[in-house]
Amino acid sequence: MKHPATLALFLVALLTPFALPAQTPTPHPVRVHAKLSGFDLSAKSGKSANQIGGASRDLGTPRIYAPASGKAYSLTPTFFWSAPDGATKVTFRLSTINGIEMYEATTSATSLTYPADAPALKPGNTYRWTIIPENDMLGGAPAPVTFVIVDGAERTAIQSALASTTDPASVYVQHRVWYDAVVAYNAVLAKDPANQTALLGRATLYNSVSATESLADADWKLIH
Repeated sequence: MKHPATLALFLVALLTPFALPAQTPTPHPVRVHAKLSGFDLSAKSGKSANQIGGASRDLGTPRIYAPASGKAYSLTPTFFWSAPDGATKVTFRLSTINGIEMYEATTSATSLTYPADAPALKPGNTYRWTIIPENDMLGGAPAPVTFVIVDGAERTAIQSALASTTDPASVYVQHRVWYDAVVAYNAVLAKDPANQTALLGRATLYNSVSATESLADADWKLIH
């Protein structure tokens, strides 16, 4: 062969594996913890319902799982809270915004649905509620929170939207109706605990109010 050096270079190039471009590791998806505004109507919406002046109250005080000032559509809304001891009895108390007591009940549960035979809640009216632990050593009652029963054009719009959907939670979220949105998501998850859409929706809802951020964290862990 007239050009052995050229042949050698050709063979080396032929036998050398082609260099592949470096593979960039696929990053893990980043979960965005979205927040929705408008669920807390109070001027102190950035603070927990169990906070006063930016400082937490007694650590033993039960926590109310609701905005400091929220909205409800149902005339028999459901209320949720936590207690340091799940077996501890509390007195649920609901009154008018002027402090006139309307309903009181003692329970060991951490939720209560307002009874249909209790004094009627009226659209357009604002109410307040709290829970009082049976054992004062637990830190006493949390500060009351308020809620308004939606009325007028907003109530009509919600009623119309509910009549034409199979996803009531989305209607309540759209109108920032806290109490009914929580109940709607809970109803779906009671039938299908792994429902990713409902878990995501409830986590986002919980994450939008400081009093329920810890509940949001629990839901986020179940989302794939």
